[in-house]
Parts: sequence; C-alpha cells; structure tokens
Amino acid sequence: MIRILIDMKFFFLILLPLLILTGCERNSIPLSQAKHSAVATYDADISDDGKYSLVASVNHDAGYWDLENDVLLYSWSHSTETDIGIIAVDISPDGTRAVTATETDMAVWDTSTGKNMGFYSLPESDLRDLAISDRGDALIMGLGDGRVIHLNLLSGRRLEFLAHGEAINSIDISPNGRYVISGANDYRALLWDSKSGQIIQQWKHNSRVTLVALSRDGSRAFSAGNKANAMIWDIQTGKRVSELDLAKRQYVLSSARFSPDNLQILTGAPSQQLILWKVADGMAIKQFRVGTRNTNRPTGAIIYAVGFNGEGDLLSESSAGLGEKWLAVDTSD
Repeated sequence: MIRILIDMKFFFLILLPLLILTGCERNSIPLSQAKHSAVATYDADISDDGKYSLVASVNHDAGYWDLENDVLLYSWSHSTETDIGIIAVDISPDGTRAVTATETDMAVWDTSTGKNMGFYSLPESDLRDLAISDRGDALIMGLGDGRVIHLNLLSGRRLEFLAHGEAINSIDISPNGRYVISGANDYRALLWDSKSGQIIQQWKHNSRVTLVALSRDGSRAFSAGNKANAMIWDIQTGKRVSELDLAKRQYVLSSARFSPDNLQILTGAPSQQLILWKVADGMAIKQFRVGTRNTNRPTGAIIYAVGFNGEGDLLSESSAGLGEKWLAVDTSD
C-alpha cells in the first residue's frame, strides 16, 4: 500500500542494488504464480486473511482477485482524463471494504458485492499513501505537503494531522480506525490518536521514514528508513523490540506485514526480495526472489504487497503484475 512517486518507482527498478543476506536460505521457485495484470501494476494490497488481493493496473483499472481460486472477482475503475489511472489501493483489515485512488479522487467498494459505496475528492496535494479501517468507517490519506487527513465516513468528521511538516511516505490505520501510524521525510514515525490528534509514541530514525505498519492486534509497530534501518516497536512501552538485520547500505523496503501471531514479519523490496524475519531478534528466516514479466530484459519488480494465508504460506504482489505464493516455513524450533 505504500505509494512512492511514480517516477521513483521505475528508478528503483533499475538502480537499487540487490541485498545479499548470509545464513539465510534462498528459494526463488514459488508454489504458484498468476498474472494479475496484463502489463504491470502501480500498487497492490493483500487482505489480512490472505484470501484476496487488490491490484492497480497501469491500464487504469483495479482488479479484486480471489487468491484461493485464482479468479478475478471485480474490475473497478474511475472516470479520469489523465494518462495515469488508479495509483493507490488498500483493503480494510476485516476485508469488507476496499479503497482505490487516482490522482484526483478516491472510491470505496463493497468487497462482497463489488458495488461502489461512494467517491471522494482528494485534496490538492500529492497523494503518497492511503488506508481504510474495518467496514470502511474511516479513511486516511498521507500527502506530499506533510499532512495526514483522517476522514470519518460515518460522521463526516475530518481531522488534519500536521505534526510532521514534511512529506508523508507511508501510513497505516488500526482496524477500529482510531489509531494511525505515519512515517515522513522528517525522520520520524508517529503513532497518534485520531480522536484527539495526540501523539502516543514517537520513533526517530537516521533517515527518511519510507514504510510503516501496525500489527493487527495493536501490540507491535514497524517503521523503516531508506538507509537500511528497520525497527519493530512495542506500542505500549514505545521500546524497540528488534532491528531487522539488513545489510548496512542504502536499502529501501516497499511493503511489510506481521504474521497473525506476531512472531514473524514479512517484507518486500523494490529489488524483488521477499524476506521472512523473526520479530524477537530481527534475524532473517528465509528469503525469496519474486518473478519478473520478461526474464530477457534487465528489469526488476517492486513488491507492493505481502501477506500470509491460512496455511501460513507467504504471498506477494509485485509491479510485474504477478501474484505469487511461497512455501510456508516451519519455525517450531
């Protein structure tokens, strides 16, 4: 669900070096692979239960996929006069709603019927990221001018969070819509209460914060900068639980998801790398390399979304338009 500026996405595909981890099993053969976009994608998300994905195609529409049966359930689009269609998507934690956005507006969709629940105009500022809460009760937007806008779709209440002051790169929202985490160019990740706007926790990095995520139960938070610093935090105490053992170089993560039991975290990168980590110590368990559309061309794939299915298998959606499933890892030892 993170949205880096479109031009930067293609920059990453060519220039970002591959991360090499030691002591970590490599396996680049997925259990399954499916084309979820005819050409490529701008953004994607995977539902919390791992049963569905939402993929924004460069051909303007967004496809809602049944991952268990590899079936396209709905194709959603906006009326737009621009060359770029849907650029950002998100599925609510409970899976009942989805949101899609172009450069000018957002749309909320009922995932059980495919029906549109409403269109909303975007502020006149660059949209960097968005998220939606359970039942679609609340929407949040992270903007290039440093604002995070929280919109309660039931009451119409709108709150503008201004604490960052610099461009927002990534946001996430709790299932009930009350708590928000935001990461920005000011080197900070902030956890805050959308009712009061009060900051609950503040975590500083040594570089721009490019990715944030919350665990489903609200006990853990994740924040990552663009210089190989990625941290897992205890939300109650604010203390660091662990730091991911990334190579000490310029390295960016593009997606992250906690496992249902919070013992693992799965990350994706613009360098095709999908890595499963232990939350307790930040050590890598296993890594994979997602596929590309044309192996004969020197291109890569940004991993826009990661997830876990009911069997514990790992899931990914990438800019190559490929949805892939990877073998579950036994970590009982």
